[in-house]
Amino acid sequence: MPVVVGEWNLMRPIVLIVISLLMLACAEQQAEQMRVEGPWIAEIPPMLSVTAGWMVLHNDGTEPRYLVGAFSPNAESIEIHQSVVVNEMARMVFQPELEIPPLGSLAFNQETGYHLMMYKSRGMSAGAKIPVTLTFRDGAALTVDFTVVDRRTLDQ
Repeated sequence: MPVVVGEWNLMRPIVLIVISLLMLACAEQQAEQMRVEGPWIAEIPPMLSVTAGWMVLHNDGTEPRYLVGAFSPNAESIEIHQSVVVNEMARMVFQPELEIPPLGSLAFNQETGYHLMMYKSRGMSAGAKIPVTLTFRDGAALTVDFTVVDRRTLDQ
């Protein structure tokens, strides 16, 4: 039996809601395949507003995932960077996306040079928990609490 235009107009909002819920469920399932280990942010003096965050990002899924961004209510903006040395000069290079391999991980640390560069950040005192939402190419998002750490205590 064909759908009459009037019936479609009544059913359309329901169909759109069902589709939206299915898309949300897929994104949540994909976010559940990602996990973060050891997230931390370097404490900064009150007169500074730029800091960095580090973590290990694990992909427990069977498909590669791509980190494309991050945001936090405690920073005006967050960019994914890699520190590199070119011609004996250290510099940071913006990374538009990073692949996390299936059943693998990607470390944000001194060895890889990857870090989250946080601009105009606030509330970055040791012990604070800062929510950071990681966003992925497929639309999934994962919110993680990063702990602010006094770097002087890291090697102790």
